[in-house]
Amino acid sequence: MTHSENPSGIIFVMIGPGGVGKNTIMKAIINQSDVIQQLATATTRPLRDGEKQGREHLFISLSEFQKMIANNELLEYQEVTPNKFYGVPRQSVAEIVNKGHIRIADIDVLGAKELAKAFPDHVVQIYITVAGETLEEQLQVLKARMIHRNDNTTDIDERLKRAKELELPYQSECDHIVVNDTLSQAIDDVSKIIQSEFKKRQLVGQQPS
Repeated sequence: MTHSENPSGIIFVMIGPGGVGKNTIMKAIINQSDVIQQLATATTRPLRDGEKQGREHLFISLSEFQKMIANNELLEYQEVTPNKFYGVPRQSVAEIVNKGHIRIADIDVLGAKELAKAFPDHVVQIYITVAGETLEEQLQVLKARMIHRNDNTTDIDERLKRAKELELPYQSECDHIVVNDTLSQAIDDVSKIIQSEFKKRQLVGQQPS
């Protein structure tokens, strides 16, 4: 099935606390598929080695980003650090939906919420989490992972606070939940979710390989 024959695109949004493996899983899904590409969000940060303009992000100047804010061209945006902005361009998402393209994105809770609200029939939210029966158990697993990676102590405290107050409680609002206890299994679980969504939407010719 070609994109032109399917005028109803899908955006799979990977959501979860920092350090849970969202980006790693997303890249694995892209690498194993001929039709799924990354949703390019807008950012004012510099392009890094290995990145390509318009693939991972739309790299724009601060003044261009501010103009997009003023013109209401962003579904959602955040200033992560001073003058380092990230945002989801409204027009880009509309084109993906209208042209029947398939995209995957690693977006934070606030961005995912706005994206799902604006395009409810075209956004599938996949929450990536860690093993644990309770919120506190999940926080302990996250903390152990961050310590193992030698993350900065201040960053760990801030990330855990955000995970407890904002990210982990959002699980109940997502379409699917995947526990990343073993990376290969988590990738397989996400791949099966995508295949099931394709079948449900009758996109038989676009399943990832």
